[in-house]
Amino acid sequence: MIPSLAPCFSGAFVRFKDGLALPGEHLSAVPCRDLLEADVIERLMVRFAEVYPGGDRRALVSMWAQWHFGALIIPTTAAIVFLDRDLPVALDQVSVALHEGGQTAAIIVPGDGAPLPPRGTDRFARLFAGHVGPLVRHLAGQFGVSPRLLWSNAADIFEWTLQQAVVDDRANPSALAEGQALLQSRSDGGCKPNPMFGLIKYLPQDGQTIRRRKVCCLRYLLPGVECCGGICPTPPKSI
Repeated sequence: MIPSLAPCFSGAFVRFKDGLALPGEHLSAVPCRDLLEADVIERLMVRFAEVYPGGDRRALVSMWAQWHFGALIIPTTAAIVFLDRDLPVALDQVSVALHEGGQTAAIIVPGDGAPLPPRGTDRFARLFAGHVGPLVRHLAGQFGVSPRLLWSNAADIFEWTLQQAVVDDRANPSALAEGQALLQSRSDGGCKPNPMFGLIKYLPQDGQTIRRRKVCCLRYLLPGVECCGGICPTPPKSI
């Protein structure tokens, strides 16, 4: 855990405290820009496939992305909304420490960041435009996985993080509003289509409101992994 970020990691966020790390905390790491090289990411997927032998390749890529986005998005978002911290998390700024199976263990950042401007915008630009976007494009292009599926993974993790933060009095309302806009606006600030728009919905069902993805993550195509329940847009009976 990065000591200066420790105040972020209470309650629901405790188990994500090690998602970000400083250089030297892990024995080895791969520069994240290398993930955009076909042979590097292919070797990681081959390693990850050993965790789920016989698993569907698209589902493997999706699950690998979920591991990576969890380590990246949750602690970075917590640092933004709780500490107004601008972390250097763009793809070409960071490295990734890996588990034996090839999945992301931690994102290695070069430093613990700097304060965000009091009335700044684009708080999440490094995170999404600088890291998630380039990685999604490469994974989709190399492995033939739907970009919308991968963005759904990112949106699911991001929206969950915001929902945990919104009930905490320490959260910056402006940061929360900016984060929600990334999920609810059809276009970004530059009038380009917003890839996370509408990917997480809240729907009425049996007198309750349920949270649901718009695109299935395909995890049920991996051996030993069940459907993710009510959040899945694919009813279990049809799987």
